[in-house]
Amino acid sequence: MTLRRHIAIAIALLASPLMAYAGTAQQADFDFPAPTDSATPKKLWATHYYVTTVASVPTGIPFRDAAGNALSDNISPRDWCLSAIEGTVQVTQGNTRHTLNYAGTGTQQVDCAATLKISTRKKPWIKTTGKSYFEVAKGPFGDGVNGYQLVPLRTIAVDSSVIPYGTVVYIAAARGVMVDVDGEKIRHDGYFFAGDTGGAVKGNHVDVFCGATSANCLPGVVASDDKHTFDAVVITDADITRRLRAAHGRPSP
Repeated sequence: MTLRRHIAIAIALLASPLMAYAGTAQQADFDFPAPTDSATPKKLWATHYYVTTVASVPTGIPFRDAAGNALSDNISPRDWCLSAIEGTVQVTQGNTRHTLNYAGTGTQQVDCAATLKISTRKKPWIKTTGKSYFEVAKGPFGDGVNGYQLVPLRTIAVDSSVIPYGTVVYIAAARGVMVDVDGEKIRHDGYFFAGDTGGAVKGNHVDVFCGATSANCLPGVVASDDKHTFDAVVITDADITRRLRAAHGRPSP
């Protein structure tokens, strides 16, 4: 089975208001053969991230844009901080549900270190998490960098000094991995697209976007341990790059 079915299921998990985005499933319908080139592999390790979905609460705080305008109903400080860490969140504002994307940092809104009981010494990036502001995303699952839209099981967040944005990466350990999504078995072809970044993504660390599920979508690859590395090669095939770029919302020039 191709990735089309996986994306369709992931969209369904986000509830009916998002069914209008079903075209995203077709964009990621690829089944590429294993590469034949012999590029020097990079040693990487992986974590995963996902779209959070949060409920409104009577008292709390909204997500805001850079100008301070509310983009959502009130949510709990805990949900606010967890969503800011993930970078993409499904929220309601009145009767409308939409996707918001992290857009930068400004003034302090929440003390996320205290709210989540995270040590600023061990994870110094948490100090700026509560200063996050957001914008309405273009893609149904949120946006990455350089105008790319996030695609489940395709997008990876990278350190661009190690893997430039827009690069296609092949991870042999992911090829043929069967992922159980809502009772359906999905076989991955091993190809990923460097279309996002993250404050904690440094060096040979990549973050795999799993879509609408918080579960680890590729447990054979994603171990969240920098000692658990795997080989990855950069793919220069123009057709594969063009198609994955288009799947992320940016056709080749």
